[in-house]
Amino acid sequence: MREETIFSPQISRLRAWTLLADLNRYEAWHPHYRFGPGVVELGNKIDMTWTLMGKQASLEAVIVANENPDTIRWKAATFLLFSIEEGYEIFEDETGLHVRHSFECKGILGLLARPLAGGLRRQMKIQDARFMAATKRTVRSVAPANRHKRRALKVTKGKERRDG
Repeated sequence: MREETIFSPQISRLRAWTLLADLNRYEAWHPHYRFGPGVVELGNKIDMTWTLMGKQASLEAVIVANENPDTIRWKAATFLLFSIEEGYEIFEDETGLHVRHSFECKGILGLLARPLAGGLRRQMKIQDARFMAATKRTVRSVAPANRHKRRALKVTKGKERRDG
């Protein structure tokens, strides 16, 4: 079973990549994942906590794709009959920047999970919306260029000196 969503954040490709590739900061926007410390490099293993229906599961995520600034993917919950692979791919076209979020269950249990696809898609859309909200927060938190503020202060200070 494979599900994917596409969303279009109004940020630069580099900023989108920075947010998606920093697994340690997912807790700021992702409602279900908490990644442990580790270097995000191809083949590296990183501890992960997945909260699902109020229960937490500790898993080991393996980075299966890390192509700066295009793709980040990890595989988790690899058992004999079941594995989960999730990731984000950044791409651009004439309409702007887009992010493809994909989630795939492989194996026999993945086939049995097909009836859950609607709920999974809803959860992915919630995750995507929280990412979009996080991008807005980061854009707002960046201090605007202060060229005009400095210029205004100089003009004001100059007037004060002439008036006194």
